[in-house]
Amino acid sequence: MAEWSIWKALEEWRNRRHELDPLFARAGIAPEVESAVNMVCVNLRRQTPTPPLLTGDKTRDEEEFGRYHDGYYRHFDDSLLRAETLLRLPWVPETAPLAERIRAEITRLRQVLREHPGRNPGCDNLEKLLRQYVALDLAEVPKLTDTLAQRRRQLTEIAGYPLLVQHAGKDPSQDGVPPLSSDAFRQELFGRMGIYRETSWLHNRVLTHAYVLLALDSACASKKRDALDDSRLARMLKRRWPTLSILWPDFEQADQIWYLLLALLAIVAVFTELWWVAVPMIAWLNLSVGAHRREKKEVEALRAQLVERMKAMKRTRDRFAFGQFSLEKLAFQLRQLDGNNEYFDEVVYQLAALHQHEA
Repeated sequence: MAEWSIWKALEEWRNRRHELDPLFARAGIAPEVESAVNMVCVNLRRQTPTPPLLTGDKTRDEEEFGRYHDGYYRHFDDSLLRAETLLRLPWVPETAPLAERIRAEITRLRQVLREHPGRNPGCDNLEKLLRQYVALDLAEVPKLTDTLAQRRRQLTEIAGYPLLVQHAGKDPSQDGVPPLSSDAFRQELFGRMGIYRETSWLHNRVLTHAYVLLALDSACASKKRDALDDSRLARMLKRRWPTLSILWPDFEQADQIWYLLLALLAIVAVFTELWWVAVPMIAWLNLSVGAHRREKKEVEALRAQLVERMKAMKRTRDRFAFGQFSLEKLAFQLRQLDGNNEYFDEVVYQLAALHQHEA
């Protein structure tokens, strides 16, 4: 994967999912438009039909020339229809005025063909307009090159982010993306989702699906992390026995040192016959043992709950990935799985509702 690049991955993704074609076309990348223009220009230069020979039979000659004129019209109209069809392909929106000029030229050519049957209407102007259309030669839009460059950067940075994360998961040496279960990744993901939400021209069901799927993957990874982390589970308990680890959660040996000191103080108090110190110390240590056993049971119960929720979220994630859930229906499922918004930001629900008004 040494030669991997986001743009190359985007092109491969586009080849698999043609729903992304309008996004690339808006950024000036649509080989099908160039192919269609070349085909029209080649067809316009085809050899025209040869007129029939006169036989001297007026009725027969009129019939033959009628068929000739119809064929001559169809000869050019076929290319004109192709030109109208290519104008309906997704392309840079700034070319809309030029597209209208091309349509006007097509109308003019048809009119000339009807008024002068069997005469070449002259398609040089149409060819010139079509070449300008595909080459984006628009004098009235001087900064179009900068606009297209910006759109391509947005394609790479925004549309390419899910592919970057996917590649990072396959390549262990990739360190540009934090682990899915980390808080840093969730913050970065929600930030990217917010940028995608604000970039309206990039809104596409395929991209929205990819971003929401990333949020689900991150939530599943985070739930798995939480279910395996005893210290994190302990911090999730509502009531805990007071220990030093509550004050210093990052100090792993805090409780061991705390209870070792208490035990030493109790032993010293016993040997020095300071019973008013020794008895409370021994009682506190005994109560601590019971409290920790109770906390351990509560942690295991909480772990079991998280594991069940993780399995439910994983099932939802898999069904969504295989198209069994629509974006609109997924939002309801996510609120059921994460009622406290612990794993999902509000931007996830906003993206899930992004396409609900589409036909």
